[in-house]
Amino acid sequence: MNNHKLNLNQYPENYHLIAIHSDLDEFRLAFFLNKKLNIRLKRKNNDIYFSEQDANYSAYEFLDGTKYLNWIFFSNKSLVLEKISEENLSLFGEGNTTLNEMNLLSQLKSVDYFIIIENIANKTYVDKVLKKISEISGVITSFLSDNKLENKENLIFS
Repeated sequence: MNNHKLNLNQYPENYHLIAIHSDLDEFRLAFFLNKKLNIRLKRKNNDIYFSEQDANYSAYEFLDGTKYLNWIFFSNKSLVLEKISEENLSLFGEGNTTLNEMNLLSQLKSVDYFIIIENIANKTYVDKVLKKISEISGVITSFLSDNKLENKENLIFS
């Protein structure tokens, strides 16, 4: 499986990171984002993958040629199947594994999804996008992240 790097340092200064809290599945939220924002997010062929954690994070992308905007939508949470230690094994194999939730951005654990919008000239456009996202049924809240992420150099995507 290919590894892709999401390095927030590679983006120009005119990008914005929007955090979204939602109980929707990522494909449903991507559909509603496409409809509400008049964009065409498509699932990337390769997810964001961390081999050391065996964690997959879904990723969608849309390049708007008319406005020269690049939209990247990705999940912050992944369910990882982990084996329980040898001494705690069950006789019948039940309960020998557990599902753990891993976060792509550990300092924003409560955030379900992120959108990176690249090449935005003014903040009023971002405010309009935030307002439209908040109108989607199933979105609890959305806000503009401050871009000061502690582990942004460790993110994988591309």
